[in-house]
Amino acid sequence: MVRIQSATSADTNTHSSAQTGMAVETWNSPLTGNMPIHFGDGALDTLPALLQELSPDKVFLVSDPHVFDLYGAFLIHLLSSRFAPEVVLIPEGENEKKLSNLEELCEELFNRGATKSSVIVNFGGGVVLNVGGMAASLIYRGIRFVHVPTTLMAQSDVIVSNKQGVNFANGKNRLGLFSKPVAAFADPRFYNTELPRQLRASLVEYCKNAILLGGKHFETAMAYFEAGNALAPAKLRQLLRYSLEQKFEIAKLDPTERGFGLVLEYGHTVGHAVEFLSQGRVLHGEAVYHGMRVAGRLANILGIFPDAEYKKQTSLLNKIPDIQSIPADISVGQILQAVQRDNKKRDKGLAFILMQAIGQPNRRGESVLTPVPEEALQQVLLEYRDALL
Repeated sequence: MVRIQSATSADTNTHSSAQTGMAVETWNSPLTGNMPIHFGDGALDTLPALLQELSPDKVFLVSDPHVFDLYGAFLIHLLSSRFAPEVVLIPEGENEKKLSNLEELCEELFNRGATKSSVIVNFGGGVVLNVGGMAASLIYRGIRFVHVPTTLMAQSDVIVSNKQGVNFANGKNRLGLFSKPVAAFADPRFYNTELPRQLRASLVEYCKNAILLGGKHFETAMAYFEAGNALAPAKLRQLLRYSLEQKFEIAKLDPTERGFGLVLEYGHTVGHAVEFLSQGRVLHGEAVYHGMRVAGRLANILGIFPDAEYKKQTSLLNKIPDIQSIPADISVGQILQAVQRDNKKRDKGLAFILMQAIGQPNRRGESVLTPVPEEALQQVLLEYRDALL
């Protein structure tokens, strides 16, 4: 149910932040459209100037109750000297990323007088960015929108992507489209209110990209964890920069996100199934962690991922502490059914992103998808569940 609240009163540029910490930088995304990403402590302070340039007739702020309770007053105050944003709150949580909430959000925006000249500011985690971004992309065949992610996961993952979408028909992201925000703002000041569990889950995305890229990225990731507390504020700011560097390097190889860029889905086939089946009990990063464990072992038993390389992946993933287990009430049979609804499917049967070596995804001709026998996946899932129990 959408909740309404009235508002009250690369190519790199760097400038100093008013706060101590990470200087604000602007990088242009290598994806189609070259969207600017502003990141660093104080990055969000430049949002009013951007909106002024866009000259909107209305500014809509789409958020969720939790984020808005924490930071809504701050953002309203930031914008109030030039704008009177209208606030629309959508439910929080992965199980709320659904078509009914998208429909309600679009209806409310129309009721509030959204026009082709309006701008939507999506302010929250990945669910808000996905639902708000899809709503903006559908209204009048697309109105302008800005992403302001408030979680480390969304800052290091969602914004280096032009994908907007919702869950549908018992599957993750089965309805969606490619649509480019005007800009994105990644401000690490929001990490202060993230739970340690959420931050640990965000580390998974960083490790995934290090495994995909290998070389200096893998070495840097190993060193990051070996240097001590991975969740220290200064280190998390460093992690954001590392993560953006990783995503930019992959995005440069596939600016349309339809070919090699699919490697970013490593661990997501089983990961999405676990995340969806858990109905919010397992965070996205935690689910992808289990998905990579399964994909690594699967490639290993299929003779694609040699023992030495598989052990390197394991050694990095082992450095992320206290990852939530797959709930005991989610069966191997349920996971097998759910992966059949994976949004990467191109034909009958199962297809996975698998690794040949650290830094070397497996290819079949031009495709990075590898067909996998269901019995092999079942074997690995049973083996993995036994190890968790």
